[in-house]
Amino acid sequence: MSSKQFTKSHENNDGKIFTTNLGFTALCFLIGLAGFGYILATLPGIAESPTDPSRTCIVDGWKLGLIITHVLVFAIIPLAMRIFYNSLKNLGLPSRSIFASQLGLAFVMVAIASEIGWHVTQCWYYQNDFTMLNFMFYFFLISAFALWADGLVEKTTIITNLINIVFAISLLVVSILYPLGYKAGNDNFKIPIYIALTIVLGVLTYRGYKILQDWKIILFPIFSVGVNLTFVFLLDKFGGNPYTDPQVTFNALFHILHDLVGTEAGLVIFTWLVYSKGIAQKNSKATLATEKN
Repeated sequence: MSSKQFTKSHENNDGKIFTTNLGFTALCFLIGLAGFGYILATLPGIAESPTDPSRTCIVDGWKLGLIITHVLVFAIIPLAMRIFYNSLKNLGLPSRSIFASQLGLAFVMVAIASEIGWHVTQCWYYQNDFTMLNFMFYFFLISAFALWADGLVEKTTIITNLINIVFAISLLVVSILYPLGYKAGNDNFKIPIYIALTIVLGVLTYRGYKILQDWKIILFPIFSVGVNLTFVFLLDKFGGNPYTDPQVTFNALFHILHDLVGTEAGLVIFTWLVYSKGIAQKNSKATLATEKN
């Protein structure tokens, strides 16, 4: 087969909606979705009402800061989606990969919407508890990063399929463990969630490096995982308790920094690197070519 025929065949196959790859991705998602359905059936929607009604709330300036920090994601993600779409297209990735990255980024917004709902039920005073909204945040965040990572696959192989299966099973596992943690009142049951997130982010970073060939991609997990979890640790350590030991300033400050300097900074860094590789470099080459002519 000539290169022209191969390209034409590839383009025709790339334009199909229902493909084997899509079916496999759907299967992986259904495995994870089974866990999500299990959680819906077993977990309460909001935290149980405490015996002491005097819960401390985050109000005024700190509350506004928290709201802005969380809503900011809904401005960053659409821009990131546009940049990833154009960049990955310029870099020659297949449409299935571009679709996966778009779906993954969209799932980030679903995760953040769940997180906002969770914080509203907490009166914006962060407390590590077990609720449906909290689980939805983690479920869709893991799903988002898994799809995002799948969106950076240049060629589907047995290994990439196995990794997707691992991601799907991890969603199922954390779905089973989460209600057990709720019943036991033990935060350690959330550790598998953090492990799953770290693994998915590791795969995402590796695949990002393969495409971008830029060492600065390491800044993405440093901020999204390292800085993020540092402030989560500080929240648990110094954030106080909304009933017995309220620490409004520390709670709000570390909460804002955990999102702003952690999650959102990592997202912006990754998006900027993709823009630099897939759009800025192409524009630069086009400008040079025009000047030569």
